[in-house]
Amino acid sequence: MPKVTIINRSTLTKTIRPALDAKLAELSEELGIQITSGRGTYGDTTGSFKVELATITEDGQVMTPEREAFLRFHELYDLPKEALDAVVEIGGHKVKIAGIKTKAHKNNVVLDSTDGSDRQMVAPASTVKAVYRLQHVHSEKAG
Repeated sequence: MPKVTIINRSTLTKTIRPALDAKLAELSEELGIQITSGRGTYGDTTGSFKVELATITEDGQVMTPEREAFLRFHELYDLPKEALDAVVEIGGHKVKIAGIKTKAHKNNVVLDSTDGSDRQMVAPASTVKAVYRLQHVHSEKAG
């Protein structure tokens, strides 16, 4: 591993973050929680990272702030509790309902892609509710 002599975008993203993420993954495994590096800042000789911590549920789900918000406030958004982790199709994309962004006024439901790309999207709660109910009712009638 090369020694870092300057802290800039390149060293932060290509050297420091990968090394930090590897160590955080080891610590995550040891402690049984998820520890990740968040936003980073840099100057010529200094820098910092936000470190994010999350517990992991018994069924292996990472307890993100958005997931926790869904469990606490789903009724305020008129979404059933069982909609969390449900897979729905929106705009031709299959996505998993992953949580609620309580500070977002419009696109407040977090959706995780199911194609393995680790992409996240957002949509209005009204859209997610309509799609979930339509697809949920459809699947109950089919079953």
